[in-house]
Amino acid sequence: MFDEKTLERCRQLMEQYGQAIAERYQGNDAAATTGSSGIPIKALYTPLDIQDLDFEKDIGVPGFFPYMRSNYPLHYQFQPWINQPVHGYGLPEHTRDRMDMLAGAGMEGYFGGRAYNIVVDVPTHFGVDPDEPDAQGYIGKDGVSCPTDEDFGRMLHDIDLTKTNIVLINGDTLPYLAHFIAYADSLGLTPDQLRGNTMNWQFGAWYAPNHLWETEGGLKLATDLIWYCSKNMPKWNHSNIQGHGMSETGADAVHQMSYGIGTAIAIADSCVAAGLDPDSFMPGIGFQIAQCNDFFEYICMFRAWRKLWASVARERYGCKRASSMQLRTHTHTSCFELTKQQPLVNLIRSAFHALGAALSGTTAMEVAAYDEPIGIPTEQSAVLALRIQQVIREETGITKVSDPLAGSYYVEWLTKRMEEEGRKILKEIDDAGGFVKAHKSGMLMGAMRRHAADWRRQVDTGEKVVVGWNKYVVSEKEVIKPFRADPDVARVAIERIKEYKARRDQAKTDAALDALVAAAERLEKGEYGHVMPACVEAAKAKATAGEISKTLRKVFKWGPQYSVSLPH
Repeated sequence: MFDEKTLERCRQLMEQYGQAIAERYQGNDAAATTGSSGIPIKALYTPLDIQDLDFEKDIGVPGFFPYMRSNYPLHYQFQPWINQPVHGYGLPEHTRDRMDMLAGAGMEGYFGGRAYNIVVDVPTHFGVDPDEPDAQGYIGKDGVSCPTDEDFGRMLHDIDLTKTNIVLINGDTLPYLAHFIAYADSLGLTPDQLRGNTMNWQFGAWYAPNHLWETEGGLKLATDLIWYCSKNMPKWNHSNIQGHGMSETGADAVHQMSYGIGTAIAIADSCVAAGLDPDSFMPGIGFQIAQCNDFFEYICMFRAWRKLWASVARERYGCKRASSMQLRTHTHTSCFELTKQQPLVNLIRSAFHALGAALSGTTAMEVAAYDEPIGIPTEQSAVLALRIQQVIREETGITKVSDPLAGSYYVEWLTKRMEEEGRKILKEIDDAGGFVKAHKSGMLMGAMRRHAADWRRQVDTGEKVVVGWNKYVVSEKEVIKPFRADPDVARVAIERIKEYKARRDQAKTDAALDALVAAAERLEKGEYGHVMPACVEAAKAKATAGEISKTLRKVFKWGPQYSVSLPH
């Protein structure tokens, strides 16, 4: 990186710097500290800290392996990140109102298109229909109630699904995607025309305290969905690895990156074992990445994540397609770092998170609204969250240059250190027998819980400052009015699902669900490619999301920590 003359002069200057510290501060380098992942951070970085880096191997240029600086030679100059606010509440038509409002406020996708991130309510997330006892009290809260293909019609009517990315945020992914495909079929559209993303969290939500499926069964279901999408939906991104969820559960930056990649490796290994070519499914794996308070650490995490993923794809799986090696990302700014106290301060926090994501080169972004610690964002707070992205993109000038922080002594040193720490953790997972065994042993959750507990201890003791919570506390005078959904949501949702069931051809529905049981039994024995098509046929036969989910549970088990009642 540097010639010996430069390095020698740097050593001389650092010696003078050390003497100045000793004279002025009596040898106390008070600026020395650690990052949020526990990596020791010095007060000053120089060429000496990155003298062993190889420019081509460790930094490179945008658009070339290992894609650390960007997936593309030109990025924001040509293709700004997608505005992807997460939204969903009440009935499908209520969510459509929010979709239209955000579109009117300037929400944009690539090249003038749009992407709608639609989150479902807790019952739909767990495969429970509105007319079931377990759903009561949760319908339309924290997401939209959408258990049928007709609900998709109420929400997506008049939207061109061949030009719009529809992102389906749901835990019980197979029934939800099946109903979306069934709705598209009613419009005369085939799966290969559809654009968007499923979460595929049957296995990927292993970190959740009430994950849906037992580990091995969930991995088989996730693999079957990928099988279907790889062969039938070339424009569809089938899997979203939830780094943001891991962060909210307690993972620091290094563990979010490493466990995210580890999850993807487990899914990829399963797909290869099922007979899929890595280049056919790797481009459909994406990562939802949390951008948090530690500004530079999370930027460097992002850069190291790109490099590690490219290496895994090429070296472990022999991928040849560039899209298989490029990190497909959606940034979700941190939620656990937002406070209920002085909630307007969250606008400042989220703006810095979003700036960090933009400087990291993300390809899509969701900015948390300032009132999310209180409830569903209001229209005002949702628009302000969108405006944060728009101000950064349109006014700051950072989109003029690809990876503008490259070459910083500190950024390049920390990126390399994050990469090294990530490789250590991935080796620990391999040494533990692989990701599934590491998860089931409690190794992964143990690390996240320790970090979460340490974070809380630091906040409680004041070691970590949270403005408005443990420092600069004021008497609360400003009252933020929480968003209130239509009180008739539950009644209408229940009436609709009952009417939906009453007018269908029950014999046809039953036959489709019986066929799904047979397909699930084949999958349980290791035969892929039958469950997802059977889910689609069941949806076309008017089986509800809850019925499809319960049918799958005749063969595959709930996750070990799941209780029959929904979580309180």
